[in-house]
Amino acid sequence: MTFFLKLFAFFTLAAGATYASQIPVRSGAHTDFSRLVLDVPRSQAWSIEQRDWGATITIEGHVDGFDTSRVFNRIGQTHVRAVEGDASSLEVTYACECAVEVFRSGTMLVVDVSERTKEPSGTTRQIVSSTLRFVGSQQLRFTPDQTQDEASDQVQPSSLEASVAAEKSTLSVKEPLAKAEVSRLQQAQEQLASRIGFAASTGILQPSNLSVVSPLRTPHPHIDTSIFDSSMSSLGKEEENKPRNGNLRVTSSGDVPNSRNEVGDTSTTLGVQCIDPSEVRVQDWRPASSFSDAISSLRRTLFSEFDVIDNSVSVELARTYIYFGFGAEAKQVLSMSRDLLSQNRALVDIAGIMEFGSAPLGNHLENFLDCDSDVALWAILSAHDPKPSSSVNTQAALLTLSSLPMHLRDFLAPALSKKLLMFGDDTAAAAALRGLERALEELPNAAELAKADIEITQGDISTAQSRLEDIITSNDQQSAEALIRYVNTQLDAEVQISQDIATLVEAYAMEMRSDPLGRELQRAHVLALAKSGQFDTAFNALESLEHEDEVSDPEPLYSTLVLLLSKNASNTTFLKHAFIAVSEPAHKLQGKTADALARRLMNLGFYSEANAILSTRSGTPITKQRRLLLAELSLNLSRPRATLAYLSGMSGDQANRLRAQANLSIGDYDTAYELFFGLGDQDLRKRSAWLSENWDALVDPDDPAHGSVSEIVSSTVDFSDTSDGVLGRVEDALMESATAREAIEQLLSGYSDDGDYPN
Repeated sequence: MTFFLKLFAFFTLAAGATYASQIPVRSGAHTDFSRLVLDVPRSQAWSIEQRDWGATITIEGHVDGFDTSRVFNRIGQTHVRAVEGDASSLEVTYACECAVEVFRSGTMLVVDVSERTKEPSGTTRQIVSSTLRFVGSQQLRFTPDQTQDEASDQVQPSSLEASVAAEKSTLSVKEPLAKAEVSRLQQAQEQLASRIGFAASTGILQPSNLSVVSPLRTPHPHIDTSIFDSSMSSLGKEEENKPRNGNLRVTSSGDVPNSRNEVGDTSTTLGVQCIDPSEVRVQDWRPASSFSDAISSLRRTLFSEFDVIDNSVSVELARTYIYFGFGAEAKQVLSMSRDLLSQNRALVDIAGIMEFGSAPLGNHLENFLDCDSDVALWAILSAHDPKPSSSVNTQAALLTLSSLPMHLRDFLAPALSKKLLMFGDDTAAAAALRGLERALEELPNAAELAKADIEITQGDISTAQSRLEDIITSNDQQSAEALIRYVNTQLDAEVQISQDIATLVEAYAMEMRSDPLGRELQRAHVLALAKSGQFDTAFNALESLEHEDEVSDPEPLYSTLVLLLSKNASNTTFLKHAFIAVSEPAHKLQGKTADALARRLMNLGFYSEANAILSTRSGTPITKQRRLLLAELSLNLSRPRATLAYLSGMSGDQANRLRAQANLSIGDYDTAYELFFGLGDQDLRKRSAWLSENWDALVDPDDPAHGSVSEIVSSTVDFSDTSDGVLGRVEDALMESATAREAIEQLLSGYSDDGDYPN
């Protein structure tokens, strides 16, 4: 297999990169509180503003918003009613009389929401953090109902050596414990077991894949020590550098702390000893002779005269294959012996990177992302599903990339750029491609596609789309991926894509239907049909996908299609499919899709159908936009008091206008007058004033209609004797009558034929 054929296989099997740079908000359920966790770098400042009904956490310098779609997957609404984010702030709405506590844990910002506790007068309570170390990554915390003395009596901190010494002394001198001490010890044990069991059942704690040697037992001689460092010569050295986090790994609500300062620069933040860089120095594996001569020579000496495989020759042959980019051949050589596979795990992972673009799930190299050596490059490339993280040594990876031969750099630089982008470092992702720009006159399409990914992440959509169009027209190996990116970047745009693009996506989807990329192309085809205005065809294409067993989870695609229908379809096309969407189960429509569908139905006068959409999603967190939508819908359904309830605590022009109209409907004209006056709505302000019992005090004296009527009402006729006599008084009364008639006619002329006040 030539290098270019392998290059094609890599990019056709690679999954699409993630563009979103939002901060994901994870959650965890606890007995007394609900926990939210945000991945925030240590260098990024934050602040919190607490209110009676909730709190607002602001991340300074962050403008890309927050991903709150999975917040309520693990927690209910006991403490948190809603979590809503804008560009830089996260708003948490309480579901009880709660308080919030925010603290850092490594690269994560932890937000704990719990009910306020009312303490008896003159007493104070303190949450005590015991220094008791268990086999997890966090210290044991006692609940607030334990005082400082109780906590210190219950568990005494001790090191490993002290605990062993205590055990020996207990064996020699057996003294019975007091009943109170036994009771407190049992309480601590039950509490610890309960919390660990709850965390394990909810997925907060997961078994670690790292082998751990117990310090109280003799190490088993058959344990594979290469997971820590294959260069170690004794089990004692392995025990000295064993992982600090034990046999539990905390995956949320505060991850493993940074222990780099404890174990030295040759260890990762998990406390795992970095492997010897010589195991991954691919740049040193160039043979002295040509490729064909080196391969022939090594294969002739691969077996001894007794047909026994020579492990050293096998390793050298695999390294030679890898140097020239042949991952499958290297893996085949290593698979000839079980010992070769177990003793050269890093080499096996590098072979997988060369062949598939990443190592298998749960690979060996991914444990060493922050090693300060050549290991960092291959650890990053081996990552199966990267997530934003600050524990990645990008500088070491970029330095190693620049030392590779050009034929490997041309192949690996775009792949490294994509992985770094998925890790959340767009600056390092761009730096990975700059070396190619300096060395090559024209970048390959793989690098151009990686540059487009960076531009999409940085928000330069127009430049990225122009670059993607060039890749599409080149009809190269990356054209299919570029088509998927192009369609995805058009989803939020207000312009349609051409029908030719939809036809081209369909052709690629048909051609690559058996390829792993075929599923993404089929999804892109449905979206391209919708963005080109072919909604009937798009729904038919989606229906055919739902009947294919190989296509997984088509429901989010249906939700996206309904969202595009609500935004862009004509009224006739919209109504044709909207009533089908109303009858679908609630879980098939995501939150923003349900809101857009309900608003379009409400604007067209289908208030009951819009209400049916929103009422079936009672478990969905009520965001600010949904509250405004529900308030407007209630007003249209002649439920003004429900409108006022939804608007409670909200501010802004839109909320005030709905609040004013609701007060106008229930007859609170004075409040409606004040709200319309603040909004600058002259017509509705006059109407509210005219309907009020205090209308004469609220109307504007300078108003040509209402002002003159108010003046007439407030004026009095002078019936005192004057020199003019009776005729003079009659003449004055007639003039007053004429003035009043003129004012009334002018007032009535402002009403429409049906008697309603003009808006």
